[in-house]
Amino acid sequence: MRLERHDGIAVFLIDSGRNNAVNDDFIREAHAVMDEAEQDPDIRALVVASTHASIFCPGVDLPALIGRSARDMRDFYAALTGLVRRKVAYPKPEVYALGGHTIAAGCMMALAGDYRIMARGRPFFGLMEIDVGLAAPIGVVELMRHVVGGHVTERVLSTGRRFTPEEALTLGLIDEVVAPERLMDRAIEQARLFASKPVGGYRRLKRHARQALIERMRTLDEANLDDLVEQWFSAETQRLVAAAVERMKAPTPVRA
Repeated sequence: MRLERHDGIAVFLIDSGRNNAVNDDFIREAHAVMDEAEQDPDIRALVVASTHASIFCPGVDLPALIGRSARDMRDFYAALTGLVRRKVAYPKPEVYALGGHTIAAGCMMALAGDYRIMARGRPFFGLMEIDVGLAAPIGVVELMRHVVGGHVTERVLSTGRRFTPEEALTLGLIDEVVAPERLMDRAIEQARLFASKPVGGYRRLKRHARQALIERMRTLDEANLDDLVEQWFSAETQRLVAAAVERMKAPTPVRA
């Protein structure tokens, strides 16, 4: 992961192993880049994007989690939910440029941002934890309720559907759909709009708008970590996760 600076705007490029799947290294690198951007007074807003043409983030790195102990899984969930909460509270605006599939943990991070733009076409947006027997972390449920309301949150999380950019826009999960070739230009344009606002005022407004949400997320996440671990080690989830990992190993069919 790295920052590319553009006259007050930084593009936060996600370029990690396993197609940007979230694992320990991903979380550690994300915090390091966020630290760098937060401490640089010349950076007034960020655009978060992927270097992968078809994937923004496919969710957590399931193969890397196989065989972990209960203590290790608790630590991982604490780190994942902590990263999402930090993004919700991040003092500088984050505009998400979603040029590829945005799944599960990728959606969690995008929903924590200030603005989400998705490329028109084949990418989809979805939180599909339910398909491997998991409920989304409870803090993420609160975050989605803040963004789209309770009814849409339950609809998205309980169905595990993959939404097209247009469907995601209709539901309020994202803010804009643009042509792929316009994605980065439009994201930087939106970031410049945020950057044009007085820094102190924007930071206070964001804190005032989200402080109660952040406190609820933290309290609920910490109280429910053991429940997340219990879900992970249930027989049903272990069977479904193992099947999903096996599907990942299958070769992709070659199309003529």
